[in-house]
Amino acid sequence: MEENKKTIPIEEKEKKDANQLRYTPEEQEWLKKIQTRLEESSLIRSRPFVEFDDLTYEEYLQKCDDLANTRIQPKKDKSDIQYQSGTLRTKLFSFLSSLSSLNLEPEIMAYNGDNIALQKTAEVFNDILEKTNELDRDEEKRILRQYELLKTGFVFIEEVWEEKDVIRKNIPQGYNGEFRAKIPTYVEKVEARPQRNILDPRAVFLGDYTKYFIEEQPYIFTVSYLEYEEARQIFGNFENWKYVSKTYTPLEAGVSQSMVEMNWRLIPEMAKNKTEIVRYSSKLDCEYQVFCNGIPMFPIHFPFFWGYNEYNITQQNLKMIKSNFAYGKSFIYENSNLSQLIDEMRRLALLKSQKSYMPPYLNLSGRVITSKAFMPGQINMGIPAGSLVPLSEKETQGITNSEFNLMQELTMELDRQTVSQTFSGALEAQKNITATQINQLQRQADIMLSIINLSCSFLEEKLTFIRLMNILKNWFKPIDKIPDKTKNTLRNKYNILSKMVQIGDEGLGIRFIVPIDELPTEQEVLQEEQIMSREMGMPIRIIYLNPKQLDEIKLHWIIKVNPSLRKSSDLNKIMFRQMVSDAVSLGLPLNPQYIREQFALIWNKDPKKLYAAAGEAPAIQVNQGQNQENQTPEGVVTTPPVIQAPQFYTAPGE
Repeated sequence: MEENKKTIPIEEKEKKDANQLRYTPEEQEWLKKIQTRLEESSLIRSRPFVEFDDLTYEEYLQKCDDLANTRIQPKKDKSDIQYQSGTLRTKLFSFLSSLSSLNLEPEIMAYNGDNIALQKTAEVFNDILEKTNELDRDEEKRILRQYELLKTGFVFIEEVWEEKDVIRKNIPQGYNGEFRAKIPTYVEKVEARPQRNILDPRAVFLGDYTKYFIEEQPYIFTVSYLEYEEARQIFGNFENWKYVSKTYTPLEAGVSQSMVEMNWRLIPEMAKNKTEIVRYSSKLDCEYQVFCNGIPMFPIHFPFFWGYNEYNITQQNLKMIKSNFAYGKSFIYENSNLSQLIDEMRRLALLKSQKSYMPPYLNLSGRVITSKAFMPGQINMGIPAGSLVPLSEKETQGITNSEFNLMQELTMELDRQTVSQTFSGALEAQKNITATQINQLQRQADIMLSIINLSCSFLEEKLTFIRLMNILKNWFKPIDKIPDKTKNTLRNKYNILSKMVQIGDEGLGIRFIVPIDELPTEQEVLQEEQIMSREMGMPIRIIYLNPKQLDEIKLHWIIKVNPSLRKSSDLNKIMFRQMVSDAVSLGLPLNPQYIREQFALIWNKDPKKLYAAAGEAPAIQVNQGQNQENQTPEGVVTTPPVIQAPQFYTAPGE
C-alpha cells in the first residue's frame, strides 16, 4: 500500500505553495470575523419574515417581480386557464407617468463656519451637480430607480467614481482584405466621472435588519459577478490579484473550510465561470474591503477611500412596515391580494362562459361518443335522441349578474385603494361622469401620490448628498499637467465645466467653472469674459476657484427637493398668468425684469430672441423701477448688508 502512494516533488510543492496567499495570525482573525458576518447576514435573510407574510426575502422579491411583469405561470393541466389582467402593472406605470411630470431637481445651499449662506458657492456646485447628472444619464436612471422603488418597496443606489481603461482598435492603414493583417490596438483611459448604480436587492446584505436607516447599519455587503478578464481590468494592478483563481470548486458535503483556507464564495451556485466580487463596508470600524473569489484586494482595516465616514450606498423605502425593520412594502405587493382575487374571479368567469358554450354532457347511449359530435356542422349517425343530456341545467346559463357585480365591486375597491382606472387612463372615461366626481378622483390620486412623491424626494436628497461628497473628493483633482507660458513651468489641469444658463437680461449664455491654482483678479476675469463674449456671440460668465483653498474651507450643506410641476408644464403657464393678473388687479408693484425672465423660462424660450432689443415699454408698471423688497413703508430705499464671499473663487460683480 505504501508503495502506491504518489510522491510530490519538492520543487512542485514549493511552486504550488507560492501561488497561495499566506495570512498572518492577525489577518486570519480579521478574515474569520468578516466571514462570520457574511454568513450571519445570509442566514437571517433566508428565514421567513413576518413582515413579508412569512415569505423569505428571496420569495418576496420574486413575487414582486412576477406581479410587476404580469408573469403567467405555466399550465399544470391543459384544460387550465391562465389569466393575468396586468392591472397592477398598469397602475404602477400610471404612478411613474405622474412622477415623470414632476420637477425633482435638488437645490443645494452652502454655509460657512459662521452659518452665513454662500450663494455663489451653491451656484457653482448646483452647476457641477447638474452637469455630472447629465453625463451619468441620470434622467433615465431616475425612472429606473422609481420603478424599482414602486415594485419592490425599497431601492439601493451606489455612488462610485468611475475610472477605467478601454481597448480601442483602428482599421489597418491600406487594408485590402488581408486575413492576417495586424490590427492596431491601444488602451485609452476614459474620462473619469461620478456614476450611480442601481443595485440588485438580492445582492445587498445588511448587518442589522432592525435598523430602518441604512446610515445606522453596522456593516453592509454587496455581491456582483464579472467575467474574469473584466474583473482583471479593474483589480489587475492589485498585489493580491495573482492569487485569484479563474475557476471555483464547490465544497464537498459536510466539509467546512474558512475563507482563509480557500477561495471562498458567498453564493457558489450563482458563480459558475464568474469572478465573485464581494464589497464589505463597516461604518462603525471605518473599514472597506473587496474580495475577488475570496481573496482580499486591500489591506485589512483599510479606510473608506471616498473620503468621508458614510456609506457610499443609500437606501429608500416606499411605505414603511415598522420603525425597527430595514425594508419597506411595495405598491405591487400591498395590492397583490385584491388584484389576484379579481384575476381569479375573471378566470372562473371565463371558465364558466366556456362551459355555457360547451357544457359537460352525460352519455346515456352506452356507446363511446367523441367530442367532435358537438362541433358545428357535424353529422352524427346512430346516436339515439336523448342520449346526450347536460350534466345540469345551470351549466348553460353562463356568468350571472350577481357574479358580474361582485367583480365590478372588487375592481372599484382596488381603485379606491390605489387610483381610479378612469383617472389613470387605463379605461375610457365614462361619458356621464360629473365634475364633482372628477375632483374626487383627483383628490384621491393626490392622496395616493403624496407618500410616493415624498419618498422619491427623500431619495433624491440622499443621492445628492453622496454625489456631492463624491464631487468634493474627486472632481477637483488634477487630471494632467500643461505648460504655463507666462511662468515657463507646468501647472495642474482640472476638469472645466460649462453650462448654458440665463445671464440676467443679456439672454442665454454660457457660464464656465474653472478650477485653477492661482486665482486671477476680477479685472482680468472681466476682460476675459468680454473677449470671449465677442468671439462666441453670446454672454459669457467665468468663475475661477482654487481647489486647495476650497478643500481647506469647512462648508456645511443643506439639500432640499420640493416636488413641483416642471417649469414648462401647461399648468405652470396658467398659474403664472393668473399670478401676474392677480398682482396687477391688486395694484402690487412687480419687478418687470424678473417677470420677463420667468415668462421666457416657463415657455422655454431664449429672452434675447423673444424680446425686442430696444424701445420696449415695460409690460408692468413699477414705482420708479425700484424693487418692492428694498423699500420701507415710508418709501426710503434700504441697502441690504454685504456679506464677504469666501476667497476660494474669483467672479466679477461679487
